Amino acid sequence: MAKAAKATTKAIEKKFAETAFRLGQERNDFLLPQVRELVRQEKWINLRPEYQRRLVWDDPRRSLFIESLLLNVPIPPVFLYEWELSRYEVMDGQQRLNSIVDFYDNLFPLTKLETWKELNGMRYGELPETLKRGLDRRRISATVLLLESSSGARPQANDVRKLVFERLNTGGQQLNAQELRHCLNSGDFDKLLISLSQNALFTEIWEIPAYEQNVDKHGNISKTLRENALYSRMRDCEIVLRFFAFRQRNNIRGSIRSMLDRCMEDNEHASADVLAEMREAFETRLSLAKDIFGDKVFKYEDEDGSWKLSQTLYDGVMVALDRLWDKRKFLKAARSKVSRAVHGLLKRPKAYEVIVGRPNTANAVKNRMDLLAKTIESATKQ
Repeated sequence: MAKAAKATTKAIEKKFAETAFRLGQERNDFLLPQVRELVRQEKWINLRPEYQRRLVWDDPRRSLFIESLLLNVPIPPVFLYEWELSRYEVMDGQQRLNSIVDFYDNLFPLTKLETWKELNGMRYGELPETLKRGLDRRRISATVLLLESSSGARPQANDVRKLVFERLNTGGQQLNAQELRHCLNSGDFDKLLISLSQNALFTEIWEIPAYEQNVDKHGNISKTLRENALYSRMRDCEIVLRFFAFRQRNNIRGSIRSMLDRCMEDNEHASADVLAEMREAFETRLSLAKDIFGDKVFKYEDEDGSWKLSQTLYDGVMVALDRLWDKRKFLKAARSKVSRAVHGLLKRPKAYEVIVGRPNTANAVKNRMDLLAKTIESATKQ
C-alpha cells in the first residue's frame, strides 16, 4: 500500500488559517445569589435536568457540592456560550449551577454530609444566618465563549457548539449522538421527544421505570430511573425520534445518524399544529402496535426461546402501521394473523437479518419497512 503524501508546511499553515475557530474567551466570577438571579431572568438558559444529559446528581451529591462551597473548596469553572448579546447557554457545569439554584429555592435538604453533619436535613432557608451570609459571599467562575462575527456565522456557530460540547466531555463520559442533538436542537420538537419518552405505554413496553412513581413533585429522580440504561443517556428519546425520522420516505438517505440529525434540525422550529399532529401519530401508532402484538410487541424469539426487544423491529412495525393507518380497522380485526405472520417471518434467516440483524444502511431501512408493511397487509387478506 502506497504511503500517503506528506503535507507541506505551507499546506498545514493554510489549513490552520482556514479552520481555526474565531472564538474569544472571557473569565468572570459570580456570587451565588447572582447565579440564581441570572437563571431567573433567563440570561443563563438550559439549566433544567433534561439539558445535556440525564446523569443528574442525586441529593447526596448535590449536598456534597453545597458543603464544598461552604468550606470554600475551589470549584471548577463553568462554561457559557454567548448565543445572543448578554444571553448565555450553559455548555458545561449544568449540574453545579442547577444544584445552586435548587438549594437557594429550598427544593432539597442537605443530606449525608460528613464534615457538616449538623446541617443534615436543613434547606437553605433553615441555615443559621451566619452560614447564609457566608454562602452568599461564595463565587463560581465562568469562562464565557464568544464567537466573533464572520461570513457563514450560523454554520460556524453550530460547529463551535458541537466541538466544545464534545471536547468538554473528553475527560469524563462523552455526549452520545442523542445527547448532542438535544444540546444543539433544544426547541419544541426536542421537548416533544422528551414528553413522548415519558408516555406510560412507551415506558412499559421498553421496561423503563414509570415516571409517576420515580419523579417527585420537586423533579428529583429516583435511583432506579436515573440508572436505567435507556433513560440515563437519552436513548429513549432517540427511539422516539427514529419513528419520525423513518416515517418520511425522502429522509431515508445517508447514514442512520444523518437521518436522525436531519430530522432534529428540520423540525426544530415546527409549528404547534405540526407538533400536535406528530404527537397524535406517535401515540396512536404505538397503541395500535400494542393492540396487535400484545406482550410481544417489538419482540422477537431468540435461539433459546427468550423474547427480546428489538429497536429495529420497533422501527419497522411503527412505520409499517403508519403507512397502513387507513386500514387500522382491518389490522385490529386480524390481529392474531398479523402477529403470527410477523413472528413467523422473523424465523426465516434472511428476513431476520433484514429486520433484526441491524444492517445500518439506508437501503436496509427501506427494505425493513417495505417487508414488514407487505407482511402485515398480506395477513389481513388471509
